[in-house]
Amino acid sequence: MIASTPRGLSEWPLKRRCETIARFWGLHWSAIQLTVLRDKGEQDLAAFKYAILRRHQRSHFLPGVDKLGIDRALPPAVIAGRYHFLSNAIGGLTMEYVEESATRVWIRYMPPAWSFPGQSLFAVPASVERAMFAGWHPFNGRSLGTRRLGFVITKLYQQGEPYDEGYFQEYDRDLEDDECLRMMPVTHSPDYDPDEAPKLDPVTWPEDRLVKAKRNFALGYVEDAVQTALEMYGVHQAAALIAHAARLVAIQFLGELKASFDLPGACAADLAALLQGLSDLAGETCTVTPAAGAAVTVLRGSRILAHAPVAEEIYAALGAFVTMSAKVLSPRIRVTRGRFSIADGVREEWLIEDTRERLF
Repeated sequence: MIASTPRGLSEWPLKRRCETIARFWGLHWSAIQLTVLRDKGEQDLAAFKYAILRRHQRSHFLPGVDKLGIDRALPPAVIAGRYHFLSNAIGGLTMEYVEESATRVWIRYMPPAWSFPGQSLFAVPASVERAMFAGWHPFNGRSLGTRRLGFVITKLYQQGEPYDEGYFQEYDRDLEDDECLRMMPVTHSPDYDPDEAPKLDPVTWPEDRLVKAKRNFALGYVEDAVQTALEMYGVHQAAALIAHAARLVAIQFLGELKASFDLPGACAADLAALLQGLSDLAGETCTVTPAAGAAVTVLRGSRILAHAPVAEEIYAALGAFVTMSAKVLSPRIRVTRGRFSIADGVREEWLIEDTRERLF
């Protein structure tokens, strides 16, 4: 039996398509972080989180301000607050925004936590969330050309609060580097009024652009996680961490993906169809062809790090999702990774076949 694209996929609305692949990539982002925590410990995960957010701040903040239509003539606290409210809301986070004054703007990251879905949040220390704020928020003032803008953390999930919260504060003097981020818990915070919150221009940001941006938001964090793992640990250790994370995504979430694609079976054709479905949602190329016996060959291009190629060992590590998916589906599916190329985009080949004998 030759696999085909999952039934009805071509009829999915764009919103469902983008949200499904965004969740898939988001799960990898979370899994890589938790694997760093498990294998390397709390301090490493905090450093990992800081490095990722620092990378994202440098590359995304100022271009994002312009893309979101935020006027750079506004006060720095307002610019920074609006950026985080709008950009994270596009990414799928539930956000709140309170413009207390031109010099003090509050933002809240409401539950559930996007980076650590479900019970995974239970394992994450408070130091990791502080590192998230430290890696991005205190640097916005520097990017905007002022040394008077800082960020104050007021609440954290892992310190018993119902959300992560803080405010951008513009002071009446230049700040030293160690003054740009402070932790000042509060017992009461100002009310959020959704009618007063900033809104995107619906002409510039129609629904199609919003859902595609949500998809790209998740992809960007996976790519930054991989790049940061490479910088911190080198190719071999990073590959081991990424492969373990990819295997656990398959173990925990393959059933959810099968249900989304309406794939009730457990044979080589079903796995090939699942891969083709994921590639279709991601906007990748994917070709499934018959091979000898009860086998199919899947040739697909990957969007992950397609524009910034890394070592082949890293792509093989990401492919651990495929090999573990085969095992979860059936002990009688053999998967072999074949040709690989980054000469003209990332291209990888998989041979997937049904076997009579149990493989494990």
